[in-house]
Amino acid sequence: MGKTKETNKKRGGLRNSNAFWIVVSLVIAVIVWVYYTSNYSSAITRTFYGVEVTYSGEDTMRDSLSLIISEEENTTVTVTLSGSRRELGKLTSSDLKAVVNLSSVTRAGYRTMAYTLSYPSSVNSSNIEVVSQSPQTVGLQISKLATKVVEFTGSFVGTVADGYAIDSDLMTFDPSYVTVIGPEEELEQIAAAQVIVDRDDVSTTFSVAANYTFVNSDGEALSFDDLTVDTESVTVSVPVSMVKTVVLYVSLVDGGGATSDNVIKTITPTTITLAGDTATLESINTITLATIDLSDFLSFPTTEYTIVLPDGVECISGETTATVSLEFTGLESAVFSVTNLSYINLPEGYTASILTANLVVTIRASSDTLSQISANNIRAVADLTDVTTTSRVPVTIYVDGFDDAGAVGDYIIYIQIAEEEVDDQS
Repeated sequence: MGKTKETNKKRGGLRNSNAFWIVVSLVIAVIVWVYYTSNYSSAITRTFYGVEVTYSGEDTMRDSLSLIISEEENTTVTVTLSGSRRELGKLTSSDLKAVVNLSSVTRAGYRTMAYTLSYPSSVNSSNIEVVSQSPQTVGLQISKLATKVVEFTGSFVGTVADGYAIDSDLMTFDPSYVTVIGPEEELEQIAAAQVIVDRDDVSTTFSVAANYTFVNSDGEALSFDDLTVDTESVTVSVPVSMVKTVVLYVSLVDGGGATSDNVIKTITPTTITLAGDTATLESINTITLATIDLSDFLSFPTTEYTIVLPDGVECISGETTATVSLEFTGLESAVFSVTNLSYINLPEGYTASILTANLVVTIRASSDTLSQISANNIRAVADLTDVTTTSRVPVTIYVDGFDDAGAVGDYIIYIQIAEEEVDDQS
């Protein structure tokens, strides 16, 4: 019993001594070191997926040779590495880079190129071995860098208010074109830079900043990732036009015994549809095709006239000409030989002599009036204002006593004009 107490006393003293705990600490440290070196210094193998492919010398290739990478077959690779647990344990896939050196590239074309792995500075790459790479090379399409000026084109896909219209062909753009830099084979596919404007219930011209899409000659959208442009957006001005249906009109001048009441007028088409500036179209209800003097025609032939529109207005119904026919009703005509020929307004210092003996004149009126007219009622008068030489002079036909009768056509008489002889009595 006493011996046991003595033994325990000795053990308690040993545990409480510094030497005991120093020995224990050393033993633990040795165990930890053995575990660490056996686990973290031992060689292991790890596979890294999705390692990004990057390029060395890309800027130099672009600046000195005007070459760029237009297509990449591989943007990531998979690599298997062998090394100490300590080194590989520091790595993730995002820490690694598969670097392609482009210094050997001198021309455009397809290339397969090897790559090397790049490690972060915190890793001792000399203790790492590449076991496998998949793929072992990457495919690149190297293209010649080119520049192209592409014009903007527009399309309106919204809605307009009643009575208004939009013509996409009349859109304007600021700037009017975009300069594009990129692979030559891609630029060859671009036909236009298309802007699509979508607005509802528009009734006035408006401008809007818009993005655009490159399209080919068939209007199909193109998508390229490696193009450089000098503008990302464009200001589009969209002209909104008023749409209005107007009547075609012919102005008639009474004459030759006829008034508009004696005429059946036919115009084909009777109306056309116009589009244009609101301020211009608001005041337009008719388009006058012609002014017709009824005294010029005994019968009027069907005549085609060009439809003349105000500036800034177009005919969206498509007509460019219209035909006009006039039918005289309730009138008859007769021919008379007129001998009552005279003149007025002879210039001072001149004499005149009418050379024409008689003038054949067509008179038109109602049948009742025409039956009362004789040649004695008709006279032809020439106005000699400013006429100082023998001439063919137009005459005005008067039918005295019959206001509802008149001559049809134009008439002239010959008049001899000479200076007066001056008597010299000195």
